[in-house]
Amino acid sequence: MRIPLILVALIALVLAGFWLFGPPPDPELIKPRTDLPWQVRVNADGSVHVFDLDIGRSTLRDAIAKFGEPEGAAVFQHGDGRLDLEVYFGKVHFGPLVARVVTKLEAPPQEKRKLAQSAKKRESSPTGDWKFRLPDDAIGHLLDHRLSAISYIPGTRSLDQAFYVERFGPPQVWLQEKAGARSLFYPARGLSILVDDAGPEVLEYTRPQNFHLPPQAQPWPPVPEAQAAAGQR
Repeated sequence: MRIPLILVALIALVLAGFWLFGPPPDPELIKPRTDLPWQVRVNADGSVHVFDLDIGRSTLRDAIAKFGEPEGAAVFQHGDGRLDLEVYFGKVHFGPLVARVVTKLEAPPQEKRKLAQSAKKRESSPTGDWKFRLPDDAIGHLLDHRLSAISYIPGTRSLDQAFYVERFGPPQVWLQEKAGARSLFYPARGLSILVDDAGPEVLEYTRPQNFHLPPQAQPWPPVPEAQAAAGQR
């Protein structure tokens, strides 16, 4: 019995020495995270704090400092003629979470039109909108534009509705988008969550004053018949 006891003592001694004399842990690895998607609040001035940024106050420059270099920028023209100026990022890490991020920027309509005209070509997008991809050097001229919205597309697929309700709380209203896809709406926080059984989930954040609630949205919780139609997992 002496040998096992000696081994245990030696192991304990080595571990104690490592704890006492080893390098201190990286503070970035042990401090609580403040940039998770469900850590969202509305500030007193109406801006929305999420991902360590303030939508309505923070700029593209701030977003790049947080998310890293963007993959590109584009102007999107919707069917009703509206133009959106967007800068999109590749894979962004939030601790253990990985997601794609798209930022929408504030800009006057005439600037958006001018940027769209500077694009070499227009492309059709999956949503049916026209996409005007901007040249790479355009991003440098957009650094001081404020963020008007952020879209977060999780890298983990098939997160169910219960996952989001558990973390964000019950939504105020919801909408059946199509078979197997539904949106959860949190107007007071400027947040909508698309839960799609067949496609990627999308979380969209904007200031509550700019939040548009679809008129077809229904009060939460869904009635049993609607739940069955939604095809909840």
